[in-house]
Amino acid sequence: MALLILIIAQFDPATQLFQVAVLAAAIAFLSASQDIVIDAYRIEILDNEDQGHSAASYVYGYRTANFAAGIAVLLVADAYGWTIAISLLPILFLPGTLAVLWLGEPNRGDKNDEFLRNETEAAHLSPVVNRLREAIYLPFKEFTRRENWHLVLLFIFLFKAGDAVASIMTAPLIKDMGFALTDVAWANKTVGFIALMLGVGLGAMFYKQIGMYKALFLSGILMMLTNLGFAWLWVGEAEAWRLAATIGMENFATGLGTTVIIAYMAGLCNANFTATQFALMSSLGNQARTLLGAPSGYVADYMGWFEFFIVATLLALPGLFVLWILWRKDASGPVTD
Repeated sequence: MALLILIIAQFDPATQLFQVAVLAAAIAFLSASQDIVIDAYRIEILDNEDQGHSAASYVYGYRTANFAAGIAVLLVADAYGWTIAISLLPILFLPGTLAVLWLGEPNRGDKNDEFLRNETEAAHLSPVVNRLREAIYLPFKEFTRRENWHLVLLFIFLFKAGDAVASIMTAPLIKDMGFALTDVAWANKTVGFIALMLGVGLGAMFYKQIGMYKALFLSGILMMLTNLGFAWLWVGEAEAWRLAATIGMENFATGLGTTVIIAYMAGLCNANFTATQFALMSSLGNQARTLLGAPSGYVADYMGWFEFFIVATLLALPGLFVLWILWRKDASGPVTD
């Protein structure tokens, strides 16, 4: 990633768009892989009861990094140009790399796990194929041996459905209302950022203090209700305080829900298969934004903004219903059937 960032900094998108697009796609691919490895690493070095704080630290880290790096790049680019600004970004890899080298390799897997004892290497397969089998096939097989695994995956897909559909259309709504750019920047980068950080911190506390299912249900209810704020915003005047209040409430609920769902997914991972199983769940959780968010523009044009955000609010109900079923069944943890 560092090498590709240094290379992409040398190209001009205005005249070399194809090269920039290819390099950006490669960086995105490596970034997604890095995310999964980081998730697996932090899950393996901590116990289950610490996953709430682990998730909060993770969200704090990447949100703060995005915020700081975004501002720093613009300031450096304004003073010295885009090439130098982007070329300096690989320096941000150093703290995390040094930290991992200092902490060392985690040793959280249990080779005496009952599932692994019954899944010995296939002698007729090559070492490479056996490694792929252990990294891809066995994690999926172990996950699907659990009770209610299909309900767990359905819940992860649905949990942030309403929030995802609403968030993808907030920018067009704000543009249609004619808010000044300074009002948008203040609401998003100041009020929204502070509210998000508060939500993230409280998410970790709730996860540990009130329990997993209560924390999931509370954050789900808050994410659902804050979507109504955008319907309220649309029917009123384009005033800065109303925009800040709406963005602040929505970001607070998002921070709470993000921390809790990341901690929940971490607790579901078998320590022997953290990377693959967390990749399965986190990618599934993002599909609601992709699949349900794609037609959002057409739906909003057809229904109108007020009705659209009412529907986005109601989209949270199926996820809460599946959560209620899982809560009653107490389906938690990587326990095989």
